Amino acid sequence: QAEPRFLWNSYLLEPLIENKLDQYLLPVIQGSFQNIQAEVGSEKVNVTLIARRCTGRIGTRMWRRGADAEGYAANFVESEQIMQSKGYTASYVQVRGSMPFLWEQIVDLTYKPSFDVVRQEEAPSVLERHFKDLQKKYGAVLAVDLVNTQGGEGRLHERYAKSIEPILSEDVRYVHFDFHRICGHVHFERLSQLYEQIEDYLKKHKYFLLNEKGEKIQEQLGVVRNNCIDCLDRTNVTQ
Repeated sequence: QAEPRFLWNSYLLEPLIENKLDQYLLPVIQGSFQNIQAEVGSEKVNVTLIARRCTGRIGTRMWRRGADAEGYAANFVESEQIMQSKGYTASYVQVRGSMPFLWEQIVDLTYKPSFDVVRQEEAPSVLERHFKDLQKKYGAVLAVDLVNTQGGEGRLHERYAKSIEPILSEDVRYVHFDFHRICGHVHFERLSQLYEQIEDYLKKHKYFLLNEKGEKIQEQLGVVRNNCIDCLDRTNVTQ
């Protein structure tokens, strides 16, 4: 039953599956599981956060960037936040991943190695493959790009914005938010400017909700896809 995108030991499990040794199957994810009990006013809330990294285009930071020809993006992670209170269960899913076209970082002894877009003419087709795959799995997609508009990051931002243009529609949106320029290193409250910009999308595409009887009363119809360069700090704060 495990989703192949997030199953990290599928090769090892194959002989067990073939021999129907189901009781010995242990699916492994790369990611994290956290659960906390919180209080909002007088209400007790159970919060679970599950993050799982995709097995496509794997590799370490800096050495593995962008997407491959099939549209798999580096450092692609799906995060689900589950909240339980008063018998209700709500779930909200977001994703993150490297900018989904062919680019690389030439690793050397400098603090911030330079970026290079490769096979630029293929960028729109690779990006389209990536977003079509996201739409199949999650519905509508809102891409939130958090990189700088200047320097090497600026060149990547321009390539992303230009390459996504042909597929923009009701179901695929792109928003750029220069996190460093607007928020600096401390003014994270300024993210409210971004949230106001995408509020209509968030309300339209909702979140998953079960009532006290375990009946589904609402479904999530779309996903926000965040990226910065590493898909770490700026992306964490924004999500």
